[in-house]
Amino acid sequence: MNTTITIHHGPYETIPPTASPGLLFLQRFLPTADSLSPHDSIRTFFTPNAPILIGSNPPTPANDVIPLLQVRGRHLAHFRHEVHLAWDMDLSRETGVTDTPSSTQTSASHKTDGDGSNDDGGASTTPASASNALYAQLTSGVRLKRTVMFEATSETVFKNDPDQFAVKLREFNILDLEGSSVDDLQIVEMRVFLDSRPVQARAARLHMESAFGDGATQEAPG
Repeated sequence: MNTTITIHHGPYETIPPTASPGLLFLQRFLPTADSLSPHDSIRTFFTPNAPILIGSNPPTPANDVIPLLQVRGRHLAHFRHEVHLAWDMDLSRETGVTDTPSSTQTSASHKTDGDGSNDDGGASTTPASASNALYAQLTSGVRLKRTVMFEATSETVFKNDPDQFAVKLREFNILDLEGSSVDDLQIVEMRVFLDSRPVQARAARLHMESAFGDGATQEAPG
């Protein structure tokens, strides 16, 4: 199967306006996803029942997750993603749409230390029947199907942290997108791979300090 892959090195803010549709979607999505303002909703970026899978947890519909994200500002002073590397894969050709480029290519979306060279060896000779087993035919009205993947470091700072310490987590995210045009792409499934224990540990420590006083310890029974 022939899949066009576009690669971007660096923060999402540096994605150029001429980038591929999936990368441009990512550039619009992340500032809203990272926002702690209750007025910035990411609801329009998802289909209503899009499953969101975080780590090994079972999938949760987007409509159930989004309200939780909108109240993060009560507890967090800062949250953002620093993107290191992003891929945009055009899967429309695999699902029956024939108006997309037929060649497999890998390119850098802006000038970086990476060479952005073409990887002609990435083309697969998978038969059409095998391709159809991987990617279902697009439903009526859906013309675009893309998968965006990105490596990032998330930074979390709690409001009640006197040190305003930024807890950093390495993440790998996968966004499956569908739409009838570039302008109405939406996430139909999101997968997030991370180890959230450092954030949980920081939250637990701050809770203990708040309950017993900074640096205070419970006295041992006499």
